Amino acid sequence: MEIEEISKVEILDNEEMHIVLASGGKPGYQMIYREASEVYWDNERKSFKAPAPRKWSYADWFHHIVKVTHSCSIKLVLVNSTQWVNVPSEVKAGICAK
Repeated sequence: MEIEEISKVEILDNEEMHIVLASGGKPGYQMIYREASEVYWDNERKSFKAPAPRKWSYADWFHHIVKVTHSCSIKLVLVNSTQWVNVPSEVKAGICAK
């Protein structure tokens, strides 16, 4: 299991949520799309990303990304230094609650 610290959780203007990795990730992470789960690797931002929420909340998407990456032997870990950019406090609370 590869352990990856999350350096930043960011919601962009286009409403995508990005989970940025402190390590910058690995080239193989781009293969996450094969899981057919709407989770993608953004090589430019060095992040896993989810689309703008439709039926799911941002917290749901965050936990979905964690679950999908875990099934690919990647454990995403929030740390004290994780930055929260454009993430409303109620969304952060929902992410941190589980």
